[in-house]
Amino acid sequence: MPASGPVRVGMISLGCPKNRVDAEVMLGLLEQAGYELTSAAGSAEVLIVNTCGFIEAAKQESIDTILEMNDYRARGQLKALVVTGCLSQRYQQTLWDDMPEIDAMVGTGEFHRIVEAVGGALAGARPSFWGEMPVSGLTAPRRLTTPNYTAYLKIAEGCDHACAFCAIPQMRGGYRSRPLPDILAEAAKLARSGVRELVLIAQDSTIWGHDLYGHPALPRLLYGLAEIPGLLLVRLMYSYPTQITADLVHAMRDLPIVAPYLDMPLQHVHPELLRAMGRPFRRDKTERVLHMIRDAIPDITLRTTFIVGFPGETETHFAELTTFIESMRFDHVGIFTYSPEEGTRAEPLGDPVAEDIKQRRRRDAMGVQRQLVESVRGRHIGRIMPVIVEETGETVSVGRGATDAPGIDGMTYIAGRFAPGQVVPVRITGVREYDLTGEAAV
Repeated sequence: MPASGPVRVGMISLGCPKNRVDAEVMLGLLEQAGYELTSAAGSAEVLIVNTCGFIEAAKQESIDTILEMNDYRARGQLKALVVTGCLSQRYQQTLWDDMPEIDAMVGTGEFHRIVEAVGGALAGARPSFWGEMPVSGLTAPRRLTTPNYTAYLKIAEGCDHACAFCAIPQMRGGYRSRPLPDILAEAAKLARSGVRELVLIAQDSTIWGHDLYGHPALPRLLYGLAEIPGLLLVRLMYSYPTQITADLVHAMRDLPIVAPYLDMPLQHVHPELLRAMGRPFRRDKTERVLHMIRDAIPDITLRTTFIVGFPGETETHFAELTTFIESMRFDHVGIFTYSPEEGTRAEPLGDPVAEDIKQRRRRDAMGVQRQLVESVRGRHIGRIMPVIVEETGETVSVGRGATDAPGIDGMTYIAGRFAPGQVVPVRITGVREYDLTGEAAV
């Protein structure tokens, strides 16, 4: 480090929680190397943009952010601009050729080399690292950007599924499970630091372990996490319908630490659209899985996402989707409009569904869910559930219980003043659109 003091580094991280974990590891490595982390872009000597490249809107946001951060060369103290993440991995040479503003690039495979990248950028070397990184040995260091009581825990990297609309395998490679001891070591470290809620993430969390043990082994991981002192909740995200087995459901039911919550993106239900999308499930089998889950865990919260406007989707296909949403009564539903992506199997299909039709279908589908949400969420009225407080007001505190994942779902409003991070037993008394209301149970 220079005699004048440590170099100040700032970071903007875009995209999904998996990208966020990568950002936290990079921040931890930089801090360990002696760099000073700052949230003030104007005072940073190095700015890092951790990009997303999933859909067109995300790519444009990444490009816009790179250009916006580069403006600090003239009006701040910026000496080097480093680009990391999915956009860097996906458009390596294109970004070098088209954006001279960039001083260093690091792809998703080698974000652990961020210290080398920053040092090289400051020296004017324009370094770049784009290899595939192994998934073991990621337990330290890590600088959390979430509140200190919640953390994402990445259990695998990459994806082997062949969804026609998705470019993730191009950016993240094939599926690689993190070894069980590695995951448990990081989870224990997070728990010792005060983390109460772990959110398990991967491109497909339910297939975890198949490449290590010859079969999916997520129940084994859940039982291991249940032995770690200090954890209150373990939440499952990004589950894939083909691997929701009875063993997994029973582990979720039998382990008090596992939140009665499951995120299972389905994308569509009409068989013609599912075949075109490269999705393996059909509506009848999906319904059987959902009924199996609800029979075993009656109070489970189910989240899903769907895509509207995929090439070939007709009004008949869309009508079946809305009927399915209405009949299955999910707690949380996200609707996305299709965006054609370079290099995917769907790219040759073009983008034949007009944008106004996509947006109308999205509004209509969300309208169906909006009509259901009060009665679906209302089933929690009268229940007592532990809620982690996130914000405190004069007379009302705001938090989340097992029914809501951070950043994407609703909140629970609690009468009274409680400290952030405090776990309060709350009796649910009402529903306010997507949120719950309650009072401390004494």
